[in-house]
Amino acid sequence: MSSVNLSTREITVKVVYYGPGLGGKTSSLQHLHRTLRPEHRGQLLSLATGYDRTLYFDFLPVQLPKVKDFTIRMSLYTVPGQVHYNATRKLVLQGVDGVVFVADSLPARRDANVESWQNLADNLRGHGLNPERVPTVLQYNKRDLPELMPVERMAGELNSRQLPAFETCALTGQGIFDALKSISKLVVADLKQKGIFQDTPARTPEQQHTPVVSSAIAESLVQHLSAHPEVEEDATDEPDAISNAPRFSELWPAGAAREPILAIEGDIDHGQYREAVQRAASWLAEYVAGAEGRGTSLAEGLLLLGVHGPYYAKFREVTSHDPVGREDALFCLFFLTDIAARMRGLGWQSAGAAVDGAIAR
Repeated sequence: MSSVNLSTREITVKVVYYGPGLGGKTSSLQHLHRTLRPEHRGQLLSLATGYDRTLYFDFLPVQLPKVKDFTIRMSLYTVPGQVHYNATRKLVLQGVDGVVFVADSLPARRDANVESWQNLADNLRGHGLNPERVPTVLQYNKRDLPELMPVERMAGELNSRQLPAFETCALTGQGIFDALKSISKLVVADLKQKGIFQDTPARTPEQQHTPVVSSAIAESLVQHLSAHPEVEEDATDEPDAISNAPRFSELWPAGAAREPILAIEGDIDHGQYREAVQRAASWLAEYVAGAEGRGTSLAEGLLLLGVHGPYYAKFREVTSHDPVGREDALFCLFFLTDIAARMRGLGWQSAGAAVDGAIAR
């Protein structure tokens, strides 16, 4: 769910782009990243495999103008569409504030759309959320291609709740900002209903410690996204400040298991990339081999988990050679998070807090 940071006076909301594989989720975020002003976008992290264009997630923090000293930050994610990545999809949905469902308009993808739509509902319920209460909009994507499913047919199969829906083309950008504006308004309205901010400054004694933000946030959000920014051909994708960097630790459960990941992120924040990589190597050797008391070798454990071979090869290369940079350390974070998601998906238990705590130190 959204978080309010009173020290930085910032509200962060999380929107997840969901849908079948190769339906246009990644392309939608890539278009947004190209067209948003550089000062309002962070680094876009895209991790691809031979099976799907997004293995883990794309992360696009969108920082909007301040309203009465509060800043809205939107974190946009995508999830892998392939069936065998369901544990990862469910993990990325944790703490979601809104969903953009990207449906593929090709007739051959009809069943995949319906399956993914049902999978979204199942995974939301798995987090204790009512799918009908989570702000959601639909993108009927690839509308630039010939021989597509009629929108009426897609709506009949996916949109019985009459949610906001948009005909889009992620490659050209048609309708992409319209969908983002719509989910932004829905999320802000939902935050208001939940009491994250209020319209008036009047407060009861019981509310004195509850953060209150003006509802002008909604107006600022809509105005900012209504600007229809033009593509900046010479815009670069250089990493923003460390404060805008993706945080893998947000995808980990609180407690001892998160500590080593926080420690690695701390090393990266301080530019200690070699230390971060070495810590990642120690985590992998002890965490996987000792999982659930299996006593397996590291290689056996990775094989049982179905870890992507080329990524393990890259991890070994990064952790055994100098020099290493920030990109190398971030890759190690991704690799560890992917393994942890696989372990949770198979019901494996780690070697315990003792191991996690030792690696964190």
